[in-house]
Amino acid sequence: MKYSGLLLSASVLLAVGVISGCATDSVAPAVNASATSWIKQPVTATIALGKPYLLQFDKMAAKLTPQQEETLTSLMPQLKEAKSIIVRGFCNKRDIGNAKDSALARAVNVERFLAGLGIADQKMSLRYNTDDAEHGVELEIGN
Repeated sequence: MKYSGLLLSASVLLAVGVISGCATDSVAPAVNASATSWIKQPVTATIALGKPYLLQFDKMAAKLTPQQEETLTSLMPQLKEAKSIIVRGFCNKRDIGNAKDSALARAVNVERFLAGLGIADQKMSLRYNTDDAEHGVELEIGN
């Protein structure tokens, strides 16, 4: 009985050591700037045209958060160049009784925010999805 308790303690300590070792940040070695000056550094977060982008929402939320507004603002170059933008609101009908209204409210809020930034209403079309287990808004940026 003592041996199994000792073995259990050793196993727990080993697991804690492994987990805490994974959580530590490793410091990257200093790189000579002249050696990597030819590498182009990314300036902003971008997405490929035609690929969907999803903004996650809380289950009961339809209002954009400041982080979501910042994300949408960073996508403005692609959104202005796009010929079409599909704004699809998601709300899982198993979680919310009025899922269609919630999904459309999210999509409308994103559309209004983009229109306020200068995206033409004619480019944007609203859609909704209540079948998937998502709570958010997906942007599909078309060429």
